[in-house]
Amino acid sequence: MADADLEAARKRVDLIAKHLPTMISVASLGVKSKTPYLLLWPREALIWRTEELARCACDALENGDIAAGILLTRAVTESAAFVWRLKELIDTRHSYSEDALRTILNRMLFGWKNDEEFPEAINVNTLIDRMDKHIPGVRARYATLSEFAHPNWSGVAGLFSSSDRANYTTSFGRALRGHESKKEMASALLAGSLELFEYAYNAISDALPKFIAELEPL
Repeated sequence: MADADLEAARKRVDLIAKHLPTMISVASLGVKSKTPYLLLWPREALIWRTEELARCACDALENGDIAAGILLTRAVTESAAFVWRLKELIDTRHSYSEDALRTILNRMLFGWKNDEEFPEAINVNTLIDRMDKHIPGVRARYATLSEFAHPNWSGVAGLFSSSDRANYTTSFGRALRGHESKKEMASALLAGSLELFEYAYNAISDALPKFIAELEPL
């Protein structure tokens, strides 16, 4: 199962790599409002980030580097949640004033933790929870992998040691406990997250012409 999910993930990564954007222009959007530009800027930077993270996640999981693969997979899930929120904003734009919409987009684009000069960053857990309302199960899978991503039992001793209680010894290394189940969990979430990312990214493209048509032209 892990191999099939990794193959699906790799195909999506290869497809993303062929369609990475290189530039957006305020003028080319043809409207006075900068809101569409503020929506597209983080989306296009995000697809570059996602391609890199997902490509490296595939490499790590294929090579048996489970800790690295899990960390990278979680980051891809966060990317999916981020672009999902952008999709939500364009879908529900009529429920916001333009100022309110731009405030949210500014937080998503320029958000920073503990810096008074920048807007407050949106907590990634908030984004994951919003996506989970529409795709139940994402939060639970993300939380499971989080146990392996942190330096606690699952992510340290659970991944890189094995104890012989009878002889009071502990051995260290990779795959001492068998990593196939962990690889399967990460591979499934990686493939699913890339699918969600692609869906939300393309949904924004589909909705953008109507959004642009609603705004005052240059």
